[in-house]
Amino acid sequence: MKDKAIPSGAQAVERALSILEYVALANKPATVDEIAENTRLHRNTAYRLIRALAARDYLDVEDGTYSLGPMAIVLGQSTSRDKVLLRMCEPHLQELCETIGEVVNLGLLRQWEIFYLGRWEPSEPTPGIYVRTGQRAPLYASALGKMMLASMSLRDREAYYSKCQLIRYTRHTITNLDQLRAIVAMVEERGYGEDVEEISEGVRCIAKPIVANKEVVGVASISIPTVRFSEEKKSRHLKELEKAVARIGQELSLPRLVAP
Repeated sequence: MKDKAIPSGAQAVERALSILEYVALANKPATVDEIAENTRLHRNTAYRLIRALAARDYLDVEDGTYSLGPMAIVLGQSTSRDKVLLRMCEPHLQELCETIGEVVNLGLLRQWEIFYLGRWEPSEPTPGIYVRTGQRAPLYASALGKMMLASMSLRDREAYYSKCQLIRYTRHTITNLDQLRAIVAMVEERGYGEDVEEISEGVRCIAKPIVANKEVVGVASISIPTVRFSEEKKSRHLKELEKAVARIGQELSLPRLVAP
């Protein structure tokens, strides 16, 4: 029996954790009714907590069912497909980071934004690059995002264009929809995305998709301070990035490593 002396705030935390524990151990995504029944919560209480957890990316929702979200992965609580992705990417992207001496990022698509699932930094601090694991970035202004857009079907791409608001972050940010369409088409053709100081002044990024079993499962990028950026360096880094994502894709495509 629950301790009636538990403060309401602590009780809410306890109930939210019980929801996360149930979803983590379930064999498939769960409905609100299933979660409420198995956690012995009133449906309205369960629904409010589920919505709060989903808003903070601790749960993902699809077709009325819930599974663990990326923030749960970041905290090391997930056994989901994203956890497999992070675990398989880490040694390769860490090695890439050490080889080139620049920040390397791993991103996923979440609710029409890029979610930073992983980040690897060189031993020497990189000034001007402030993105952290768990943060989000707009698709239209990031290398990861433009690469993800280029990997979508034309239908999904147009759905994004119809909803997105092109907010200016720097003087380089794309704020014209026709220009964005043209750039994404170019990204699709050349096979890599690029951010030319579009989110942060003084930082450029290049990105390549991670493809497993012919599906784009994530995107990896390299962030380079503009002061040491050159086309020659970009070309060398792209080759190293391409090798890293190819190795990851090959490992993820092995039957024993494919998440359920």
